[in-house]
Amino acid sequence: MKTVSEIIEAMGLSVITEVYRPDAEIAKGYCGDMLSHVMAHLQSNEAWFTILNSINVIAVASLNECPLVILTEGVVLQDAVLEKAKEEEICVCSTDLDTFMASAVLHDILNTEEV
Repeated sequence: MKTVSEIIEAMGLSVITEVYRPDAEIAKGYCGDMLSHVMAHLQSNEAWFTILNSINVIAVASLNECPLVILTEGVVLQDAVLEKAKEEEICVCSTDLDTFMASAVLHDILNTEEV
């Protein structure tokens, strides 16, 4: 497992909000854009990859205690969504990578043995 801070650094993510839980441990990633499905399956130790820019993303992340939302494909947060993320203390970052590649990078980071 890696911490939120370690993942942000290793992936070179752009931090959009504060890093509210820098020591929260991430065991794997979760990719999904259908909110009802994500709500049913996202775990509190997963980084969530999505292209959605919706206030409901923050609601689902908060409900599932997700410590890190990663917006892929250069998606930018609308101001209202950004404010809600700050209010709920959800760390949101972005990458220009598509969801597949971003999740592959996370997979490699989580499965690389440190020497």
